Amino acid sequence: MRFEKSVEIQAPRQRVWDVLSDIEAWPRVVRLVEVAEIVSPPPLARGGTVRLREHRLPEGLWDVTSWNAPVSFELTQRAGGVTTVARHRVDALGADRSRLTLDLEMRGLMVSIVGVFFRKATRNHLDQQAQDLKRAAEVTP
Repeated sequence: MRFEKSVEIQAPRQRVWDVLSDIEAWPRVVRLVEVAEIVSPPPLARGGTVRLREHRLPEGLWDVTSWNAPVSFELTQRAGGVTTVARHRVDALGADRSRLTLDLEMRGLMVSIVGVFFRKATRNHLDQQAQDLKRAAEVTP
């Protein structure tokens, strides 16, 4: 099962990346994120670990499985028979425009069961996250 949300942002790629990659600031930026903590030694990079809790979802540890600054990163969580991969990508569309793409893929034996209950909520979460990150990136620091 896979979900994807893209939004265009009136800000340079580096600005969008700075907002997106500041994971510990997500609770102040993304309304649905309640806890975001880097639990591995800094700086955050491939092999690192992040603790996240979103509204109505259990807290979990996510492994950083890819880190390609200032373009993309990937977080992976394995729990309850489901592997979830969250991809985050920023593409430059010009000097002052970017596209943010959030991609969530769920794999495993339990996906068909989990998917029935969480399909709509997952779409709503991705939409909300994208809009909140857009809003934060478009504000002059």
